[in-house]
Amino acid sequence: MFFKLSLKNLKHNIIMNLLIVLQMTVVFVIVISMVSTIVSRFKYYTPIKDLLNSKGYFYYIDNAINPQTGATLRETEELYELLDGEENILAAYTPWLSYVDDSSAFVSYDDAFIECYTPDLESGQWFDLSMDQSEVVQVVVSQNPYGFKVGDIIEFDNGYGYTINAEIIGILKEGTKLMGFTVPADNKYDCQSAYISYSYEIEEKTLFIFSQKGLIDKEIVIQLDGPVFVTFPEDTTNEALENNNSIMKQMMTLSVIPLNEMKSNSMDFIFSQLYTLFPILVCILILTLVGAISTSALSAKRQLRNYAVYYICGLKWKQCAVINLFSSLICILISFALSIIAAFIAKATGILGDTVISLGVWQILGCVVIMIIYVLFSIILPLNIIGNNTPNKILKSN
Repeated sequence: MFFKLSLKNLKHNIIMNLLIVLQMTVVFVIVISMVSTIVSRFKYYTPIKDLLNSKGYFYYIDNAINPQTGATLRETEELYELLDGEENILAAYTPWLSYVDDSSAFVSYDDAFIECYTPDLESGQWFDLSMDQSEVVQVVVSQNPYGFKVGDIIEFDNGYGYTINAEIIGILKEGTKLMGFTVPADNKYDCQSAYISYSYEIEEKTLFIFSQKGLIDKEIVIQLDGPVFVTFPEDTTNEALENNNSIMKQMMTLSVIPLNEMKSNSMDFIFSQLYTLFPILVCILILTLVGAISTSALSAKRQLRNYAVYYICGLKWKQCAVINLFSSLICILISFALSIIAAFIAKATGILGDTVISLGVWQILGCVVIMIIYVLFSIILPLNIIGNNTPNKILKSN
């Protein structure tokens, strides 16, 4: 009954309700944009959040040499042996391999690095560390001129006649983000500068990514090369930190930054644009939301005569407010549906281009919060309007 009466109210005041739908659709679009901006910034921070909240250092190393042996530093276990009291180490390596015309790039990650971050893949999957790689190793490849497909078996050479077979398990999206390939010009690392977009079209090199586990027992040279995270327990003394830092600096280290400083830089990066954009967006959001709520209140006031008739027919004032609530819910759900449909169409047609606007769990939760706020006001304002009038007074005035 309430639903039917609310539909009747909507038909009687269609222009006003269309205005509410339009205003709330704008509100949802603004909310989706605001939340998308925040989510896009935290996308870089989240994978390394635990590391940045730990005591330790981030290093960028160029072809590390073991300071004790003078040989290439080949695996993460060597770092554990060299350092004292460390808690966790994530490191990237360069395997000395070649493929066909040798116009390729190679990188391998240790287990912790692989588990830390998964880049966007066009097809296939990221590394499965439980798989046996004794005979055929796993490899993820960038876009390439060879027409590789997931499941293909290819052969690599170590330069001295020794070859290894690898199965392609995944193919990277063009321009996908990978961790740690450059040193920032200002040497100021944050969660964004820990990544780089890898594009075959720009680099003109096919990138092959391996897991260190798959290569470590093969007859190839592997050398620590690129980003390294080293964390320590919270109770580690400053003296122990400095001693370990001194050892790491002997490994062809190009740059080093404490993790707490990297976290601070990351927070500056995440919120820098938000400080500029958010006051504007929040003002627009408030003005539009207030306009929609005011329109809803005005719509309720115009329905007072109908509510008075319903009251005479046996309904209570609170039940009349429920009818108005149902009308508001219908409007808000239509607005929400329109904004979701618009987001999907924009994404499917590429209208948004390279913008960060997207639709996900957090964006929908943001819209739900706005819906709750709107519905609450849709309950309170009509009750206040209705409660300050009597059926007799309303009917006489009309």
